[in-house]
Amino acid sequence: MASDDKQKTIDGLSKKRVLLVEDDVFLSDIIARKLVAQGCVFLYAQDGEKALLLVEREVPDIILLDILLPGINGFDLLKKFKENPKTKDIPVIILSNLSQPSDIEKGKSLKAARFLIKATTSTDGIMLKLKEVLEEKKKS
Repeated sequence: MASDDKQKTIDGLSKKRVLLVEDDVFLSDIIARKLVAQGCVFLYAQDGEKALLLVEREVPDIILLDILLPGINGFDLLKKFKENPKTKDIPVIILSNLSQPSDIEKGKSLKAARFLIKATTSTDGIMLKLKEVLEEKKKS
């Protein structure tokens, strides 16, 4: 994950409920700090089972989803989100180290809004993609 030197506030993220589904605690902490600095409500699940429970209870505005998770993998989780009438319209951004064209294509076929590669995406880049996807959702 590329690092950032300074905190930038991005309009349009304040008060948005963002669910991060990620088993890497260190990375989760970095993203959590950035989201909180943006004024977001940060929701967190370390595995797929917890994510399913949390998304039903909290109904986030957007989901950041890793693929390689303990238990249910991110692709299966995304499929479950999109099959559930209560969660099908929540945009999901995949944030993964998987970068093969077949992985990216699978994410798109499951209706992921974006597919970001951890190693090449800064936290500012993640924030900008969150804003972009939320703005697209507002227009639709």
